[in-house]
This record gives sequence, structure tokens and C-alpha cells, in this order.
Amino acid sequence: MANIQKRGKVYRVQVRRSGKKLSATFDTKREALDWATRAEADILSGRSVQPGRPPIDSAEFTGAEMLLRYSDEVSPLKRGGRWEQLRLKKLAREYDVFQLPAAQINGPSLARWRDLRLKEVSASTVNRELCLISAVFSKAMREWEAGISANPVAAIEKPRKPRARTQRVSEADRITLETQLGWDGASKPVTLEQYAAAAFRFATLTAMRRGEILSLVWGDIYFERQYAHVDLTKNGDERDVPLSNQAIELLNLLGPGKRGERIFPVQPGTMDVIFRKARNATNLTHVHFHDSRREATTNMAPKFNILELSAITGHKDLQMLKVYYNPDPTDLAKRL
Repeated sequence: MANIQKRGKVYRVQVRRSGKKLSATFDTKREALDWATRAEADILSGRSVQPGRPPIDSAEFTGAEMLLRYSDEVSPLKRGGRWEQLRLKKLAREYDVFQLPAAQINGPSLARWRDLRLKEVSASTVNRELCLISAVFSKAMREWEAGISANPVAAIEKPRKPRARTQRVSEADRITLETQLGWDGASKPVTLEQYAAAAFRFATLTAMRRGEILSLVWGDIYFERQYAHVDLTKNGDERDVPLSNQAIELLNLLGPGKRGERIFPVQPGTMDVIFRKARNATNLTHVHFHDSRREATTNMAPKFNILELSAITGHKDLQMLKVYYNPDPTDLAKRL
């Protein structure tokens, strides 16, 4: 028997038959009823039904269903999958192009979505979403027998990328932010704001990403050999990050603590809120936390060759590494 409940703008349906329990989510009650009928028939006939997804009818398999299936089956296996799921559900829910049968979504229809989306968000965001949509179509073409013969993303032009950020973090700006966050830089942090300030300083010394820093535990720090081990990075690899004497001094100020205890006990979302409030209060809205990565990379660049620098920062693409290197032309002139 099917149980259908409306949750927000979607309908969730559950089917219980012969000891089996299946569920799925749809945009309309009609879709939920149709799926429940097919699912019950398949269970009674002994055919296999994938939990949460109806058997694909390529003529009716919509772009929204395709995005949601990817969100349910593929995104959870990825680092950053939560971001993907939120983005895919938003696309499936709010844009008419994805209400079309997936096989009918072509270059022109997707180009119209691109132009509409560019009025809402930056070109960088649209490019990230196009990459995600492309991955969904590729998965559907390879494995889902959805009647899709071509990836429409390949048929359209991607928005021109904006100029890469060149903002660095001056010592004066860093000290201003630390003062606003209530940390004097010489005493052990107590409040979340003070730990946020310490994390930002640590970032300017190591070129580590915010998420990497906030996930560090004391067991990841090898004081004698002077490096930190990052088990899982943004690109899925692990790496060892050398620590300068200044970075070691900062860690000694913070601890050491128990092996499994986090060094910077601040959640990523909380860090965003704290840092944004501090920079707004000090009129440093041009400074982003991630600019610390550029500052550290630029400071390290004269000391290492390009391969050594990429090993420290974790960049696989040396072209991308250039984005994080913004030398002072006066310093380059002195070296001449």
C-alpha cells in the first residue's frame, strides 16, 4: 500500500509490499501515484525495483529526475557531496529546462538556462554548475540507459571566467582582524573568535585550505620532523605540509592537546560567520579567508621550485598554482 505525504514543495511516497519498503520523492502527486503503482506491480511480479527510483522510461525520464538520481546515488560518495546535493535539488526544483524529458534537453535550451542563471549568480558559479550538469549527463549516458545520445553541455559556450583574484593579506590587515576578534597573538585562544583569528594566521603561514586547517587534530602534527599530515584534501589526496618555525610556535601556543582533539575547535559554518562579521566591522570586506592561501604561497615561492611548491600547496595543476602566486613587482625588480 502506498503512503504519500507532501513535504514542502515535493511529494514523498512510500510503498510496502511483501515485506519490502521502497520510497521516492517527486515534484507532483501524479508522479508519486504513477511510481507507486509501477513499484507495487514490480514487487508482486518479482521484478527488481531500485529503492527510491522508478524504472527508467526514456520518454518520461525528466532532467529533474536525472539530477535527483545523481544526487541520491553519486553525490554521497564524493567529498563535498553535500554541496552537490543542495545544488542539484535547487536546479531540479527551480528551472523549467529540467522539467523537460532528459533526452530533449539540448544545447539551445541549456544556453537559455545559462543566460538566465548569469543574471542571478557569477560566471564562476555558472561554470561550476555546468561542470556538475555535464557530469550528470555523462553518468546517465554511460549507465542509466536514459535515451540520451549527446551531452548538451558540450554544445554550448561556457561563460568567460572572471579575472583571478590577486588580493593578498597584509600584516596590518591581519593584525586588524585579529584585534577585532579579540586575540592578541601571544596568548592561548579561549573563545571561538580567538581560535578563528589563530586559524587565519596559521593559514597565512602554511597555505593550507580552511577545511584542512579546521579538520586538523593534534595527532596530525609531527613536531620533531616539523610537518602536518593532511589525510584528506579537496582533491581527494593526502599530503604532508612542512611547518615553518613560526607555525610551530603558534601550535605550541595553542597546545599541544590530546591526540584526537581538534586543534582549531571551530565549525566551518561558524568560521564563515565569525570571519565575515570581523571583516565587515573593520571595513576589510575585500579580504577573504582564502586569500591567506595566496599570501602564504607567494611568500614561499622564492624559496622553492615549482614542483616543491605544488607539493606543499597540493595543487595538481601547475597552471592553477599561478593563480595563487602574486609577487610584489618591487621585490621582483630587486632580484633583477
